[in-house]
Amino acid sequence: MISRRHAFAAALAVLSATAAQAEPTIGLAERRAIAAYRQDRYPAQEKAIQEAAGFAVPVEVAWDQLTIPGDAKYYSDPGYFEKTIFEPLATGLKEVAKDTMGREALAQKLKTIRVRFDEKTAPASNYPNGLTFIGGVLDVNWRPFSNVADSKDRVEAVVKVLEKGL
Repeated sequence: MISRRHAFAAALAVLSATAAQAEPTIGLAERRAIAAYRQDRYPAQEKAIQEAAGFAVPVEVAWDQLTIPGDAKYYSDPGYFEKTIFEPLATGLKEVAKDTMGREALAQKLKTIRVRFDEKTAPASNYPNGLTFIGGVLDVNWRPFSNVADSKDRVEAVVKVLEKGL
């Protein structure tokens, strides 16, 4: 005879297995597309970020988090990563570093830029909620290929969070 506890545990196991199977995984197409992007397009984006900051700030990109299953064909589109993440980031840094005081403050306090996408916590459009600047780390948690025309709002968010922390 099956006890309620055993029945509940079995049901929970089935639900957990179903949820694990339902979660999409990164396939070969995504791995190839992200590798091509990292080789062909990202170096220019990283260089633009570092030039905007005025120094070679390390940029850590969590590619496995930015790589969304089924989107491989869009990675080379400038609107996917560049216009939604990297260009607003560079423009915001450039705005902060527009004078000697800003450049010096960035050089003294900005130690690393971390770029990632966490679907559970990334804001849909309230971009300041996707940024933190703690302990010298500027953490950018924005969804790629979302609201591409919101560049100005993203730039303002970067400027605001950096100026507050510097």
